[in-house]
Amino acid sequence: MFKTGNFNCPQDWKPLLAGSCAQRATSAPSRGGDRPASLARGFQLTACFSEIPPGFPAEAGDRGRPGATMEGLVFRWSLCHLSAYRLMWLLAAVRLCRAAQVVTQDEEELLNTPASLRCSLQNSEEVLIVTWQKMKAVSLENMVTFSKNQGVVVQPAYKDKINITQLELRNSTITFWNTTLEDEGCYKCLFNTFGSGKISGKACLTLSVQPTVFLRYKFFEDHVNITCSANARPAPVISWKVSGSGIENSTEILSHPNGTTSVTSVLQVQDPKSQVGKEVICQVLHLGTVTSVRQTLDKGFWFSVPLLLSIVSLVILLVLISILLYWKRHRNQDREP
Repeated sequence: MFKTGNFNCPQDWKPLLAGSCAQRATSAPSRGGDRPASLARGFQLTACFSEIPPGFPAEAGDRGRPGATMEGLVFRWSLCHLSAYRLMWLLAAVRLCRAAQVVTQDEEELLNTPASLRCSLQNSEEVLIVTWQKMKAVSLENMVTFSKNQGVVVQPAYKDKINITQLELRNSTITFWNTTLEDEGCYKCLFNTFGSGKISGKACLTLSVQPTVFLRYKFFEDHVNITCSANARPAPVISWKVSGSGIENSTEILSHPNGTTSVTSVLQVQDPKSQVGKEVICQVLHLGTVTSVRQTLDKGFWFSVPLLLSIVSLVILLVLISILLYWKRHRNQDREP
């Protein structure tokens, strides 16, 4: 998404700032000896920013002029305060206009791949040097600069990691050769101009890892466990599509040092025999994209205590019968002459 200031710069702020308000304020005499000169200067400032309606005197200090009433003095004093607020608003508007002159674009890239951030200066000021800085919690850290005289200068901490790949003064692109977790964050592009000083913009880099999904199941005597696990950055969200009754779900989340997060969801479904031949679907939501993994539950073999005891008993019985037959046969052979 492109970012720029959504602000309509006023067209009349320059005449106001360049007017003779300061001159009139400093040269205004104190008319009417019982009023401080600073108050008279405040009335003079009023005349610079607003017009007095008919019926009020042009100078509040002219007590002898017809129409110089207390209401007029109060009205002019309030206009003086309104003018101060208007001046503050205009100064803020100028700063917003300057901030809106840089167009940036946030990027989202895969971890351990190249990534680029871009800044573009929209006004016609002459640019002397472009500087890219990393915005840290407590300070800004210089990374790389570009100018016509010096070319590209990369700070030692960022050598072989980044470079300016668009060698222009009004349009600048910084490229990370192989992104790491430390590269995620926001960066400031700083245009040092001849006419307007420093003008800056901000672009942010977000790193992600595509999910890897595993789906498996295991039958038990009285239930079947169906497990779906997904590993990604940022953490994925797992949901299920499965039929049956008596279903219990548990989820485990584990963060890894490489910045990824594993989410494991386990379904415990009662009456395992009824699930044979049915399809289960694990859905993984990651960055707005849904990945579905399907699997049909085969009969297979599940552990059963009664079945195991029956098999063991049968084996023992067959062994005993075999021993008995062998012994009987051997005895009969010994009796023969």
